[in-house]
Amino acid sequence: MTIVDLDRGILTGTHPSPAPTFLVSQAVGRADLDAYRALRRDVFVAEQGIFDRDDSDRVDDDPRSVVLVARATDGTLLGGVRLAPAVEGRDIGWWSGSRLAVSAAARTHAGIGAALVRAACARVEREGALRFDATVQAQNEGLFRRLGWTTLATLDVHGRPHVHMLWPIDRVQRLADATKAVLGSLLHDLGGAHGALGGAGFVGDDAAPVPGSDLLAACDAILPSMVERDPEWAGWCGVLVNLNDVSAMGASPVGLLDAVGARDASFARRILRGLRAASQAWGVPVIGGTRSSACPPR
Repeated sequence: MTIVDLDRGILTGTHPSPAPTFLVSQAVGRADLDAYRALRRDVFVAEQGIFDRDDSDRVDDDPRSVVLVARATDGTLLGGVRLAPAVEGRDIGWWSGSRLAVSAAARTHAGIGAALVRAACARVEREGALRFDATVQAQNEGLFRRLGWTTLATLDVHGRPHVHMLWPIDRVQRLADATKAVLGSLLHDLGGAHGALGGAGFVGDDAAPVPGSDLLAACDAILPSMVERDPEWAGWCGVLVNLNDVSAMGASPVGLLDAVGARDASFARRILRGLRAASQAWGVPVIGGTRSSACPPR
């Protein structure tokens, strides 16, 4: 929950009527959602005329959607924003924000829109998202850029200028910095009397040459958290990342070996379904591998 206390008098030296303290929290229950949707209609239909009668869409029906609302301490709804996984029916770590609305009466009090955007960014990162984007009206681009967002493209939506913007989530980079920074010294130390692992001059290429042949070998893994989130997508990505590594070395992939570990047979089956689909999509056969799943509790 975000608590924001607005006191513009500190900046201006004036003493206007006290702006309300407001709370940003998740909408809970039908009453909260109905109030938020009524506010959206007031802003996007009645006031701005972007939609003819109703701004509802499929995202409203997605049970994974999250609505954050800003309310004054007396309960008055001041604004809201909607968050949801970007891919219908699946959560691959990509979330999008939409329908950010602030009531006309509340726009005289600075900070409500910004607080909702900040709360949305914090919420999707807490959900484990790896990407968070939004398509916003062009006049709001400055606000988002001040909050750290970057502009990807300009768009026309319902006849109005919009911009596609991205919130920079650096979870993967932080993970790489924390786990891969030490690999260089480990490769050298573990080589022992035979020299550094990977051979002289090895700097961590995407794939390694197989001695005595014109072949390359690559081995890349998928994080367990990604398997837990969507086993089939993890299987697909297990193929994708390794084919990319071989291609990055200027080679053409000819076959795949898989090593699948899953918590149960159901997860293993879904991983292999994604792996098989990717193998077929790129025309690279699975020529062998190993699979294991956890033993059921006794």
